[in-house]
Amino acid sequence: MMTTAPCLLSCYILTYNSERRLAQVLASIQQVADEILVVDSGSTDQTLSIARRFGANILTRSFDNFRDQRIFAEDHCTHPWVLALDSDEVVSDELQKRLRQLRQSNFQTSAGTTPDGFSIRRNWFFMGQPVRNFYPVKTPEFIVRLFQRERLSHRGSRIIHEQLQLDGAKISALDEPLLHYSCDSIDDLYAKIGLYTKLAAEDMQAKGELSSWLKIYAYPWMLWARWHLLYGGWRDGAPGRILGKYVRDTVYLKYLKLKYLGTGK
Repeated sequence: MMTTAPCLLSCYILTYNSERRLAQVLASIQQVADEILVVDSGSTDQTLSIARRFGANILTRSFDNFRDQRIFAEDHCTHPWVLALDSDEVVSDELQKRLRQLRQSNFQTSAGTTPDGFSIRRNWFFMGQPVRNFYPVKTPEFIVRLFQRERLSHRGSRIIHEQLQLDGAKISALDEPLLHYSCDSIDDLYAKIGLYTKLAAEDMQAKGELSSWLKIYAYPWMLWARWHLLYGGWRDGAPGRILGKYVRDTVYLKYLKLKYLGTGK
């Protein structure tokens, strides 16, 4: 009896000084993806040598925002299905097995249909511990990271916390987890806050949103109460308390930057 060849899969990873966990990420998809594409934005650590060791195709692009970085990566993938990863997202053993099954079935669901993409359960970790939320995400979450590149794209998305444009798309869900080790330390956490709040302020300005002293000084505490108290961040102990302060600092800085954006102050 004839067997159908597995559908080919590209995987891209965005990197910048990503040596901390990149080898683990690449090892988790090496036996799953037919093509591994690393899009780097100027790493000065061992990121590129690690990528070469795993046989990745490396492209370099100066970073402007996450949306356009993803569009560039997707445009350079050569296979019909794409798995999009960050450099701190590890494919679990269960998800590896599921991806191999999907490739063998040409990405058909148990109902015999082929969706435009799959949302994948993503579990978040901070300082090595699973957490209930990581602003602006409640975890676990389901995020579309496996998709047909001719059907779905990041064009038209926001420049930060970017999402595939899903209008009218057929999406199925995978419960096998993607493990997101976002930050291993407080230094890792706060190293990101400058860039993220800058991009958030630029995104809000582009959408016509205005800042105010109320948003700068009161809104951060309101968001802290929502994420830390209402959403249960306090149940995560010390990591939860740190992430609660991160919520306040992030919201304060993005509205402060929005207020003075373009003024030179």
